[in-house]
Amino acid sequence: MGDQPYELMDARQAADALDAYLAERDPALRRLRGALADGGLDPDETLDGSVYSVSPLWAWITARIAALGVDPHPLADDPTRPGWPSWARHGRLVDPHPPAETIALVDGFASYLGRVIGAEAPEAAWQVGEHLLADHPLLNYPVLATDHHLIFLPAIPLYSAYQSAHGRAPMSGTEMLAHTRRTIDALHGEGPEAAAIEEPLVTVVAEVDCFDVGLREDIPAEHPQIVPQLIDELCARDGVASVHRYGPAALVVDVTDWDELRLKLWCTLWLQRHLPR
Repeated sequence: MGDQPYELMDARQAADALDAYLAERDPALRRLRGALADGGLDPDETLDGSVYSVSPLWAWITARIAALGVDPHPLADDPTRPGWPSWARHGRLVDPHPPAETIALVDGFASYLGRVIGAEAPEAAWQVGEHLLADHPLLNYPVLATDHHLIFLPAIPLYSAYQSAHGRAPMSGTEMLAHTRRTIDALHGEGPEAAAIEEPLVTVVAEVDCFDVGLREDIPAEHPQIVPQLIDELCARDGVASVHRYGPAALVVDVTDWDELRLKLWCTLWLQRHLPR
């Protein structure tokens, strides 16, 4: 299977990738405990299993990530890549990318987050991401899921890690705590994230020399300020030449170095962070 992207896996490969992800959870958590101890923190106190503990833990991790910056190698030449967790090798990381130590911290945090969320939503189970929509962004990913919601746990922490590594505003501990609580609610079938399982926040269609981006219709209707903010931040990203809004929930994006999936993931994660709750 090598480093094949999740999106290109067949059913057997995706099942094997889920097994690999789950097998990595305990070692990742042990490495996080070691990093905390090396940083002068008591792992047992820091990782007490409470939902609130996510906040100070993520604040500590974010400070470490900001200091680590980006790796000097391009992805294809990074000598540490074979030792990365499987989700990072099969996922869509882009250059300039965080170094191996940052990825390990995100991996450990995702493991801990899985334990915290699993304790609060015991009905959730690990499975291969599936959806009625053939281009859903979590297809084939290892997800924690109920009938109401599914989540790939490293996604939001990795998004924030990229923000830190590139000198942009990362998610604070308070924001990560709010994300955790929303995820628990969604797995229980409560809140806007639960409703989003039927219709994704973003759809992207590749056109000639551009991408057609559609936002879920309720986003501009209920949060009219959010679309201009998304456009401004998307325009500031490397490689984005222009973003034109031709309808309340419709954008044309000119970005030659991105593919359809990268644009969809960026917009989805940005909206998950910024949509008012």
